[in-house]
Amino acid sequence: MPTAALATFKEDIARATALVSHGDVLPHATIAQATLRSDILRSSWMLSVGAVDAYFCDAFSDFFAATMISKQRHPAMILPRFFNDMKVPVRAVLAGYAIRINWKWRMAARAMMEKANMLDVSAIHDQFNRFFRPGHKLWNDVADSWIGNCGAGDRLFGITANAYAALAANAKDAQRKTSIAHFERRMKHIIQRRHDCIHTCDRPKNVPQVLDRAGTVRNVIRDVSYVVSKFDTHAAVEFREFLLGNGLPNNLVTLIGY
Repeated sequence: MPTAALATFKEDIARATALVSHGDVLPHATIAQATLRSDILRSSWMLSVGAVDAYFCDAFSDFFAATMISKQRHPAMILPRFFNDMKVPVRAVLAGYAIRINWKWRMAARAMMEKANMLDVSAIHDQFNRFFRPGHKLWNDVADSWIGNCGAGDRLFGITANAYAALAANAKDAQRKTSIAHFERRMKHIIQRRHDCIHTCDRPKNVPQVLDRAGTVRNVIRDVSYVVSKFDTHAAVEFREFLLGNGLPNNLVTLIGY
């Protein structure tokens, strides 16, 4: 899987982290000072969620473009039926690219995702699971690994890794469902707060929401970084299996890139 999406995400998260560090040490004795400090923390929150959106949009573009490039290199490769639903911009595909002809699929993918967003865990689930093998899909199939390696206490999944590991098999099955629901609520909260900041200046009910602790935003950054990191590792394996499973020879899989 191309590394550009993850590299960009890390750069954006570094920017968000720098904002938190800057805001954390600002004075907040007066109302004006406290408001400015809170707004800098809000900016970090918004940048963090924007980084998540950009990452998943870029990752999906990579999946699409790499699949089409693979098909072009190896016509015998099978395109799954769900590719019938892809709305590809014709102009981007037919434009001339003198240097790298495969670049047309990257440009088509970018144009396809230009007005899309991935600010919804159900959208991430639905879009990427089409590429993932049975038994390796989001979120249920990856839950054991994600919960078991999470260093975020119980923020993301409602249970610590150690507590989850200690459960009996039947209790773990029940907890897995509870933890996935907790994870979806946590991500929805993180994303919704970003929407509140952008659309109502963090006044969803005409009253500013409190944001006075830098640690609150640092936890957001930790949580979204964990999700992206775990997804990226999982997706790299699954996309390789997707290409192999649809008939792309192994020697061509290793050449995927732009």
